[in-house]
Amino acid sequence: MTLTDQRFARSEMALREAGFMVLIRSLGYGDALRFLTQLVPGQGDYLELQDQIFGDANVDEIYEQARDHWEHLEN
Repeated sequence: MTLTDQRFARSEMALREAGFMVLIRSLGYGDALRFLTQLVPGQGDYLELQDQIFGDANVDEIYEQARDHWEHLEN
């Protein structure tokens, strides 16, 4: 039997619910939710955002800015 000949026994909603239950039983609630969030595509253009945030700064400059920021918060 090929996939095109197969009749689907479950509705879309029933299939989704069964899939969720399998994930939860296998992974637990927390890890099942973490897994599902990885399937959702992000929004926006990361490279554009990266340019807006970091500009032409190199890794050392970014590190220094982060260190200064955290040191300021601690004091």
